[in-house]
Amino acid sequence: MIRPEAYARLGQLAWVHAPQGEADDETRIGRYRIVARIGSGSAGEVFHAVDPAGHPVAVKVLRRRVRRAGRYQREVEMLERISEREGVVALLEAGSCRRGPFIVLELAEGGSLRSRLQRDGPLGWEAAAGLVLQVARSLGVLHRDGIIHRDLKPENILLQGDGRPLLSDFGLAKDLGDEDGELTAAGFALGTIGYMAPELLDAQRELLGPWTDVFALGAVLFELVAGKPPFQGKTLNEAARSIREDAVPDLPGTPRALGEIIRRCLTKDAAGRYRDGAELAAALEPLLHPPPRPEDPAHDG
Repeated sequence: MIRPEAYARLGQLAWVHAPQGEADDETRIGRYRIVARIGSGSAGEVFHAVDPAGHPVAVKVLRRRVRRAGRYQREVEMLERISEREGVVALLEAGSCRRGPFIVLELAEGGSLRSRLQRDGPLGWEAAAGLVLQVARSLGVLHRDGIIHRDLKPENILLQGDGRPLLSDFGLAKDLGDEDGELTAAGFALGTIGYMAPELLDAQRELLGPWTDVFALGAVLFELVAGKPPFQGKTLNEAARSIREDAVPDLPGTPRALGEIIRRCLTKDAAGRYRDGAELAAALEPLLHPPPRPEDPAHDG
């Protein structure tokens, strides 16, 4: 894993209207040589690249015409605060090039959790719970500091070469101590349907908290075991109705305790969920590492 100490500290941020940095062409982004494109979407593209010293990195480029510059800047500012923490993808640099503003991140050699699901299918319940336990611990540290992610899903959980998970994509992250209501003000719900808690789905800002992330992580855990999200629909409205009204499906062949943990994560009423990632981790720990049973007392012959 490349640590941020190997690079200069993040300098002045360059955004959509900032002057471009080093000249780039189809094979380069600033000083980074492109190896392959990892993925793309409406907001931009992500590339596997190498720096001048040959270190592998991921470069995330925002298209200049996209209206998500505020979200992109939010991600950089949040990562600059938290990226040295365990279980969070490391931010290495930010800048601008001909393609648009970009950020350079630690390369997760294992890809995303979504790509693993697509490649290998559902995980066994123990592997799934073990992975979510690690994510919950990392999330718990952020929750302790008043930060919620608000867009947890398999695409935003990356895997290192050894399989350890990294939280990524903090474009919707929120510091609960910040009074700025951007992104969820005026009744707009942002996130990814299928992983959105009812209070996030209904844009109830006053009800958001670490428990909102717990709901999303519970949905991820269910999907890792079942191979599909717990709440679905043919349309966005059907999926939203499912989140608000449907019970959590059973998971045959798994321990009853796992089902109870998932159902508590996915409780409609936020007050019934685990309060934060640390509390969820504490619930998963004994399921995976049960305490030893006391030995039977010795009997005299």
